[in-house]
Amino acid sequence: MRNRRQLLQSGAALVAAAVAAPRLVALAQAGTATPAAATPVAPFDLSTLPLKKAGQLSVHTDQPAYPPFFIDNDPTNGKGFESAITYAVGERMGFKHDQIVWGYTSFNASYAPGPKDFDFYVAQVSITDARKKAVDFSDPYYTSPLVVVAKKDSPVLQAKTLADLAKFTFGVQVGTLYLIAVTDDIKPTKEPQVFDTTADSLTALENGQVDATIADLESATYITTQQFKDLAIAGQLPHNPGEGTGFVFEKGSKLVPYVNSALASVIADGTRDKLVKEWLPKPENLTVYS
Repeated sequence: MRNRRQLLQSGAALVAAAVAAPRLVALAQAGTATPAAATPVAPFDLSTLPLKKAGQLSVHTDQPAYPPFFIDNDPTNGKGFESAITYAVGERMGFKHDQIVWGYTSFNASYAPGPKDFDFYVAQVSITDARKKAVDFSDPYYTSPLVVVAKKDSPVLQAKTLADLAKFTFGVQVGTLYLIAVTDDIKPTKEPQVFDTTADSLTALENGQVDATIADLESATYITTQQFKDLAIAGQLPHNPGEGTGFVFEKGSKLVPYVNSALASVIADGTRDKLVKEWLPKPENLTVYS
């Protein structure tokens, strides 16, 4: 993984925390804190944080919220990678579990221009330059491999290279890195079909309208083991064209540095990696296209 997968050296992190935390807390209590994104922090004075609702961290996600990022379509239970890391970050900031309040915003609306009802949004939103023009992002908290999904009896499963994949018809969700990966990396000879949602692209795959689709590895694992038993992961693309996934904020949000500080702490002490290991296991012997 890129910088979000790079842990701070434990010794340096402990020194930084010991030196910086008292100063950051004092500044926060004075209402002037602008904490550094790479510094592990102690909890902030919640009354000073620039929140949508005082004393409450308002977090939105998509509906439905899919495993393994959320479990049982319930972001409040702390189960699943993104639910768990949200609570880890929020609690590191000083929020209690019941002060982290969830709501719903559609995926595409999360990074559209304009005011937001949330403090931040979490639903595997990839950080891209185009999206940065309309919203702000936290530092990345994860980078997921992108994979090709096709029917188990499809010739797509015999492909070994990007050139082999280029002859097939792909169906992907509009405005996603999946579409960028298809057009920029696979470069299919047939124009990809674009759908409003990933569910629509999967339906098209099931119905034979397209030969394959793209998904992040974790979602694809759930799709092929729980939702569609006739689908399979064909292989992994050589790279993810994005900068990783991050929390989404309204453009100009002053909350970003506080969340980044808490996220840095969660990464530095190994909490994030423990959550990755618990919720996002990697399959063995996965073909990586050349």
